[in-house]
Amino acid sequence: MDIFGNRDSGYGSSPTAGVLPSLPGLEEAAVPATTSSRSFGAPDTRRVILRVNGDDDIVVGSAEGRDNAVQIARNMVLHIEQASTKGEWPQIDERFIRPGAIVSIDVQRAE
Repeated sequence: MDIFGNRDSGYGSSPTAGVLPSLPGLEEAAVPATTSSRSFGAPDTRRVILRVNGDDDIVVGSAEGRDNAVQIARNMVLHIEQASTKGEWPQIDERFIRPGAIVSIDVQRAE
């Protein structure tokens, strides 16, 4: 599976509140502790969104700075790939998602 890319737009975003799911093999230490800021000192908070075909978007995490959010997205890709390799559907929060239904994993600025 390829990484789908990173999107910084707010198009089609959902206000669903989600947290980074507890993923086996993924540790929070994998996300660098650095922060970045936007113009005028405003925090650069990003959301990581799993887009599923024909369904609502699922917010799987948020982080300060693009690099931290991209790391969360890459960890999500690894989680999906690991489940697919075993012939399983990945568990995202309390849902099992069919890998073929995943459209993309997006990194967006929080609104």
